[in-house]
Amino acid sequence: MIQIAVCEDDKILLEQLADQVREVLERHSVQYRMELFGNAGALLSRSAFDILFLDIEMEPISGLEAAKKLRRRGDESRLIFITAYRRYAVEAYDVQAFHYLVKPVEPAKLESVVMKLVSLHREERQNAIAIRQGASVRRVRLDEIIYLEVLDKKIYLHTGEEAIPFYGKLDELTPKFPEVFFRCHRSYIVNLGHVQCYDKGAITLDNEEEIPLSKRRHKTFGVAFLHYLRESGDVF
Repeated sequence: MIQIAVCEDDKILLEQLADQVREVLERHSVQYRMELFGNAGALLSRSAFDILFLDIEMEPISGLEAAKKLRRRGDESRLIFITAYRRYAVEAYDVQAFHYLVKPVEPAKLESVVMKLVSLHREERQNAIAIRQGASVRRVRLDEIIYLEVLDKKIYLHTGEEAIPFYGKLDELTPKFPEVFFRCHRSYIVNLGHVQCYDKGAITLDNEEEIPLSKRRHKTFGVAFLHYLRESGDVF
C-alpha cells in the first residue's frame, strides 16, 4: 500500500488535488492511504510518506522550507511540488523533487506523474527494503545488504559501507525478503550472494567477516546455498 500526503493551505485546492489523485489511483486499482494537511507544520510533525504533494506558496512555513527540513532529517519521500509559479524550479531541484506541477494542474499530466511514481514504488518494493528511523524512512537496495543482526534490542543492517540501526523483529522481516536471504541464526539473516564459505558453526562473508550459523540450521543452509550457486551459475 502506498502512503500519500497532500499539503496545501487553500482548503478548496487541497480537496480538489486530493480528489484528482484519488481518481487516478482508484481507476488504476492502486491500493493507497492518503492524509491531507492544511499547513507544513502539521506535515512536519508526522513520519514519512512514500509520495508527498506539496504546495510551495504556504505560510508560515513554505513548501520549500518544509522540504529542506524533511531532507535534513533523512526523509526520502518522493516530492511533487505544486505551484502557480515556474520560478521555483531550480530550488525544487535542490531538494531532489521528483516533479514540479504548475497550477491549475492538468489531469493528464497529473496522471502521468502519479503512475510513474506508482511504478517506481512497486519496483522499489521488489528491489529494496524500507526501514524506519525515528520520523524518517530510508530505502536500502537489497543487493547492498550483506547481513542483518540483532544486537541490544535493535536490528543492524550491514552494507559494505555502514551498519544501519533500526527497531524491528527478524521474525517479521524474514518473510519480506526474497529467497537469496537466509535466516542462518536466531539473530542473523544473511545474503547468500555475499557468502564466501561456511562450516559447522560459522559463515565467512566476502568482506572477510564471520557470522554464526546455528547447528539446527546448518543442513537447510547448505541446501539453500547450493541452490543459490546453481541458480546463479556459479557451480556446475
